[in-house]
Amino acid sequence: MYQNKITEIAPRKVAINDIDDSPGPFCMSFGFDLGPLIRSIRQVGVVNPPILKNGSEGLTVIAGYRRIMALKKLKAETAACRIIFENDDVSPLECLLLNLHDNLGTRNLNDVEKGMVLSRLEAWMPRKEIVKIYLPLLGLRSHESNLRFFLEIERFFDVKIKTFVAEGRLSWQAVKMLSKIDAASRSAILNLISNLRFNINQQAQLIDYMIDLAKIEGKSIPQIAADEELKTIGSDVHMNRPQHAKAILNNLRARRNPSVVSAEKRFKGMLSDLNLPDGIQITAPPFFEGEYYKMVVSFREGEDLKNKIAGLNRLKGLSKLGHAWKGGPE
Repeated sequence: MYQNKITEIAPRKVAINDIDDSPGPFCMSFGFDLGPLIRSIRQVGVVNPPILKNGSEGLTVIAGYRRIMALKKLKAETAACRIIFENDDVSPLECLLLNLHDNLGTRNLNDVEKGMVLSRLEAWMPRKEIVKIYLPLLGLRSHESNLRFFLEIERFFDVKIKTFVAEGRLSWQAVKMLSKIDAASRSAILNLISNLRFNINQQAQLIDYMIDLAKIEGKSIPQIAADEELKTIGSDVHMNRPQHAKAILNNLRARRNPSVVSAEKRFKGMLSDLNLPDGIQITAPPFFEGEYYKMVVSFREGEDLKNKIAGLNRLKGLSKLGHAWKGGPE
């Protein structure tokens, strides 16, 4: 109904400078690149006229925020826009839904923008309706927990973390972990992730280590992130960024689990001293908490297997393997 009323309004020329370019109550754009839109407008102009509201605060954008921003970048003087007046029979919810469908029909919303949509919808309708209808519309599962999480992104995350989320530079696990710590700690961790390019799998490890070390060492996460040893690792010119990230994780892991790391070193030393035949691998139980070690033997045929088993039997140090946790055999 609201779409028919608005699309029937004839576009009229409006001075670009008269349009408020601050994100208004209907805006759902974040982290966008105006470049492609600017190039499109240069070639064919604005195909779909923006929709504005003319009220006590002047001309504000209902739909077409990025188009208006692109036109201002191009230093255009006027634009053809459809205008809704304050006394028109169009509610704020109708305006919001118009903008939502206008966006969904032309692009995929990033996760920050989805949070913006859901936050704005919550002001006008029950949560049950949002969960049932609008979460699936945004490509999300119909769970109350999903709604809470996306509202949290919109309301409590700063611009820096929103930018990471919008650009897909954070795993969902990392985002959820970051949502549970304070803003200063989030910022310190994000600086590390950004500067050293921790990959998706490493991000959760980094956050986990930081949270645990803050408790173990009685320090704040920003203090740990500013540690001179970590700075030295991060600035080592002999390593690239992925190597920096791996070295920092190793450092944090050693500080969090010094006994396990020492046991791993002793175990690797034992294996090195054994000089195992090719094609034989021995691994310890995770964190040395189990009783059983594992051996994998790769062989081509029975005779090859027989020779490798015979080679193992000739290893004098094999009977001493184990007890890495305690520093040696009892």
